[in-house]
Amino acid sequence: MRPIASLQCPLPSLSARRSLLLTGGLWAAAALGGCALRPPGPRTLDISEAQLVERIARQFPLQRRVLEVFELTLQEPRVRLLPEENRIGTDLAYVVGRPARPSSRALRGRLRISYGLRLDAEDLTVRLQEVRVESPTDLDLPGPMVEHAGRMGGMLAEELLRDFVVYRIRPEDLQGAAQQGYRPTRLTVVPGGLQLRLDPLPSP
Repeated sequence: MRPIASLQCPLPSLSARRSLLLTGGLWAAAALGGCALRPPGPRTLDISEAQLVERIARQFPLQRRVLEVFELTLQEPRVRLLPEENRIGTDLAYVVGRPARPSSRALRGRLRISYGLRLDAEDLTVRLQEVRVESPTDLDLPGPMVEHAGRMGGMLAEELLRDFVVYRIRPEDLQGAAQQGYRPTRLTVVPGGLQLRLDPLPSP
């Protein structure tokens, strides 16, 4: 029987082998260098002032029974950013009535409040925190009653707005970031809107 001829591939020349090794080494160095120079770090997602104002306006008018005695209505929000304090200011019209005494006169006026924002990463909501009434204005009352009514309206507003949801981040807004291993961690008030910080998920 005739022996089966063995298949042989010609070996590249010494200079070709050196060229291949050099090229492979450069690619590996570039890949490792890129990883070393650009480690995964935080990213940001911007929420414009217009988006924020529109989402806040959706929540009003807001009407709640407070302290089981008063009925408070908040409406006509006018939002302003306070980036130097990392807070947001809002002017609101309010009406305080007593449903148990329909004949009693309702208190009407405007409140100027400010608040910080807290991100709840579990349900992607933005909630008010540290609500402060800055001043009551334009109260429809005789002079001696203005201070008392302003304190009452402010107290009720703080009670009502504590932990109040003013914005919901849509899951689709974070879909790309989540697929790349990022999660929302912190909100900051900046000129022109809000900045949502996204941090890399911890390594398993």
